[in-house]
Amino acid sequence: MESYTHRVWMSEDEPGIEDVLITHEPAKGTGFSGAIVRLWEGQPLRMQYSLFCDAQWHVHNLFAVIPIPRGAGVLPYRVTLKADGAGNWWDDKGHALDALQGCIDVDIMLTPLTNTLPIRRLQLAPGESREISVVYIAAPDLGIRPFRQRYTRLDDDADGHSRYRYESLGSGFTAELLVDDEGFVIDYPGIWRRIWPTS
Repeated sequence: MESYTHRVWMSEDEPGIEDVLITHEPAKGTGFSGAIVRLWEGQPLRMQYSLFCDAQWHVHNLFAVIPIPRGAGVLPYRVTLKADGAGNWWDDKGHALDALQGCIDVDIMLTPLTNTLPIRRLQLAPGESREISVVYIAAPDLGIRPFRQRYTRLDDDADGHSRYRYESLGSGFTAELLVDDEGFVIDYPGIWRRIWPTS
């Protein structure tokens, strides 16, 4: 049976909010439809996205758009990707994207939602670590490139929450994420804080 839930985050580095509608059907997979409205480097930014993962949390399609980029007369930024869940990717015209070969997950720079994808797919035990390649979608132009990351599951607390260390292997950026028992971010320190649900 299909179920629907929401996750809402508030950004902490600059004012903003994200709302994601999650559609889950156990035998088929999970879909996400998100909207972000925030300041980015002091300027308004709006983005909408949708993506679908199969029951094993492999991404199969993604669409993202920033409908009103900065600068008069500039067309919207859009990206459409399709994948087979085995590391092969295509654009919206069916052309193979060889540079993304081997990537399973996606990481949209503007949202904490996409941290959930490798967390759910990898199912790490406490103390376990894994390096992965993801399709990284940059802000504010939605440029795409492969990106190396590492996730390490740290400890769990008495409320059933887990801590993960996220590392960007190219830039050296590191963060410790607190996530709920479904792998959704509760606290991304200094960047995002979940405000719905509250626990």
